[in-house]
Amino acid sequence: MKAMIDHCRGHAALGWLGDVIVALACTGVRIGELASLKWGDVDLGNRQITLTDETGHRVQESERRTLKNGRSRRFPIHPDLLVVLNGLVRVDPYVFHGPRGKRLHPDKVRRILIRDVLTPLAGRFTSSTGNKSFLDGRLHSFRHYFISACAGNRVPERVVMEWVGHADSDMVRHYFHLHVEESKGQMNGVDFLGTAGCTSGDVSVSSHPN
Repeated sequence: MKAMIDHCRGHAALGWLGDVIVALACTGVRIGELASLKWGDVDLGNRQITLTDETGHRVQESERRTLKNGRSRRFPIHPDLLVVLNGLVRVDPYVFHGPRGKRLHPDKVRRILIRDVLTPLAGRFTSSTGNKSFLDGRLHSFRHYFISACAGNRVPERVVMEWVGHADSDMVRHYFHLHVEESKGQMNGVDFLGTAGCTSGDVSVSSHPN
């Protein structure tokens, strides 16, 4: 993640994409949701973003936001995203823009991400045989990254599901399941009692200096 952001920051023509990557990684929103984000959805004072499903609203169809499951949601603004938002210039109702200040188009963002970020950086990252590589990353990968990072930092599963807009999400539970298994492994590797502790199924606890 840091390599991608640093790469974009180091190329003036990709600065906008660096902002988009930060936003996707810090919110877990879909690229279509980010493209439709307006300043009216952003409350910098209270550090909250509100995504409202506008199905049935009196909004021009080309500008109407429809969320995948029809559920509006609200989530806090991470400090790293707040820095990006405070640095953006408000040129129209939309928060994020693509090359030359134009509206974000998901397909164009995807193509530029692959061509100008993933491909140049791919040689720095290796993958084991049979596993997906760095070059296989796509815009939706940032949503997976967000959920994985939340699980690894012990954000409650139900909270993450609210943030990403899922009443029941196999993807969310997948990452939290991995976290549970990792947690067990970490616990098993801790030597709490040293040589005085339990061994080989012995559940008795012998004397311990503490």
